[in-house]
Amino acid sequence: MKKVLIMLTLISTIASATEKFSEFYVMEKVLPQLSKAQSYTFDGKEYKVVKVDKKILKALDTSSDPFYYTNSKKETKMVRIGDYIITPMTFSEIDSIDMNYFKDNFIKK
Repeated sequence: MKKVLIMLTLISTIASATEKFSEFYVMEKVLPQLSKAQSYTFDGKEYKVVKVDKKILKALDTSSDPFYYTNSKKETKMVRIGDYIITPMTFSEIDSIDMNYFKDNFIKK
């Protein structure tokens, strides 16, 4: 019984250690890369796009893969290395998209 309690405590501790960033924090830390990023179009709109890699994780001061953040719609988003962080040309918000969705739907400008 003690082993079960210890195991549950350990799992709870690990789960609560997962950090969830705010959209503002992610935008602030990734803005230098986004401002120099390639432009892509999707659904008639233009976006700046960066691929998440170890440099992005370092900018966010994390090594977690995946990492989590809350977007402007108050949705918790999970981002893995290889996924993409996007922002409209106005830099008014950020979002993330799966690498496969990006490859199938975004066109390099």
